[in-house]
Amino acid sequence: MRDLYKRFLIAGRWYPQGLDHVRKKVKEAFFLNRHLTDDVEIKMAIGKGRYWVRELNAVSKFAKFRAMKRRYEG
Repeated sequence: MRDLYKRFLIAGRWYPQGLDHVRKKVKEAFFLNRHLTDDVEIKMAIGKGRYWVRELNAVSKFAKFRAMKRRYEG
């Protein structure tokens, strides 16, 4: 769980809306799932979190690409 939170913070550094936005949303999501006790449900929630980390990375890369494209296009 701690590793997943750390991954969100690392991915949120380059997120277009900023790290504070990502931190707030992740904290809310973690608190919504704090009641989970079943191993299967916990693994599903972790899998969903890993998916969202990949999505954050993709959005960040896309934003970087668009900024670079704007710079070098005439």
